[in-house]
Amino acid sequence: MFYELRNIAVVLLALLCAPLYAQQGKPALPSVLIIGDAVYQQHAGGTINELKDQAKVQFAKWPKGVLPSSTNAIEHLDLLLGIKDSAGKAVPEDKRSAWDLIHFNVGLGDLIYCVPNLKSHRAQPHNAGGVIRTGAKQYENNLDTLVRLLRQKAPHAKIVWANTTPIRHSRENVFKLGTEVEYNRIAEQVMTKHSVPVNDMYSYARSIIDMDKPAAHGVDPFHFDGKPIVAPIINAISRELNMPIKKPVEGLSVPASLDRGAGQTSK
Repeated sequence: MFYELRNIAVVLLALLCAPLYAQQGKPALPSVLIIGDAVYQQHAGGTINELKDQAKVQFAKWPKGVLPSSTNAIEHLDLLLGIKDSAGKAVPEDKRSAWDLIHFNVGLGDLIYCVPNLKSHRAQPHNAGGVIRTGAKQYENNLDTLVRLLRQKAPHAKIVWANTTPIRHSRENVFKLGTEVEYNRIAEQVMTKHSVPVNDMYSYARSIIDMDKPAAHGVDPFHFDGKPIVAPIINAISRELNMPIKKPVEGLSVPASLDRGAGQTSK
């Protein structure tokens, strides 16, 4: 009887430990961080869902009330990377994500026209005295600093820059037509200098929307005629991490809760 009970106990123990051993033998999924504005927040859900079995994808959380811009990205980078928490306290190293890839963008928050001489963000039409949030030279300097800081603070991560999506005419006039083209050119020069691959979100979005049609809802860059722009994000992540993706990516839809409007390999 003793031996029978012992054998049963051994079998039960083996069954309980088998999932643990299997999990230990399974390679960890790569960790991906998406840093971006409302455009990327809309479509991060599609990326997370599509790659759920291949990567752990997170969207960086900006502080409440902070405009996603190049200046604010530098100031709050420790929070965006998960090095500090929302209270400004250092996150223990064993609790931090070790990022394998950082897909980042800042641009629309720099291109918006705001009330002049006001530190806080308050949009104001450019035809009513508003001034662009970040000047061209400052944007260049900020991106240069941002790339250097990303490599310093996340030295093992590959980084990919996503350029700014198209701006169309709208009645608000808080963005000016064509400014994203100039700033994308500046960004490309910075990324070329640092050998950072560029995810051409601008060309992709422009290819699926009608640029001659005023933006829906009156908000220039945050809507894409109901079409998802998640495909190039997934493709860029998959390419840089050298992993296969589900097909067809082009057919992905954006979750209703997220559709609200608001290369070289580098290390």
